[in-house]
Amino acid sequence: MIIRTLANELAVKESQVQAAVALLDEGATVPFIARYRKEVTNGLDDTQLRNLESRLGYLRDLHDRKTVILKSINDQGKLTDALSNAINNAASKTLLEDLYLPYKPRRRTKGQIAIEAGLEPLANALYQDPTLDPQATATQYINVDAGFNDEKAVLEGAKFILMEQFAEDAQLLQKIRQQMTQHGYLVSQLNKGKEREASKFTDYFTHQEKFKNIPSHRALAMFRGRNEGFLALNITLDP
Repeated sequence: MIIRTLANELAVKESQVQAAVALLDEGATVPFIARYRKEVTNGLDDTQLRNLESRLGYLRDLHDRKTVILKSINDQGKLTDALSNAINNAASKTLLEDLYLPYKPRRRTKGQIAIEAGLEPLANALYQDPTLDPQATATQYINVDAGFNDEKAVLEGAKFILMEQFAEDAQLLQKIRQQMTQHGYLVSQLNKGKEREASKFTDYFTHQEKFKNIPSHRALAMFRGRNEGFLALNITLDP
């Protein structure tokens, strides 16, 4: 599977990839293979080999992580055929971790506590039907024994349930990332009273730039300014 993927990405034959991978696994370096083993790889050049080496490491790490995640979810008794297929077909570590997020072992959250108190039907009902009266509907879910003593506490619990559902929705996370990549801005502003000490960050006292356009050196400078306490950074969508 990895060999086929690499061959497709590099637009070369699988036999070339297999030969290069075997040499790399034996400890040969990219410059050595490019210069002295062209006959073995059928002419793969230095750039192709470096891309192959980088992607090989990534895909192997991805495969190993899939194995760990599948075992973890299976041990919980929650692995379905659809989820297994989605995990096996995940092409990136980001998507893989998004899929795993709802099943990742963690401490009890406010949302989980609310679910245990029986508030999940309320959360789903309010989300699916905006015409419902939240206060009137919440009255039916008051659970004094679980610490949800009034409508306000019940609605707060329902809110945490929905927040966690949204945060663990792999498709939603992908759409948000795409939206932010295309339309998101990184905005920097000077923190009050820091004008003199922050002189080296003058260009970023009032600055905004699209994520997809910002070069790495400018992004790093803005983050450094924030880390040193001179700049405040925010994220926004198209004005």
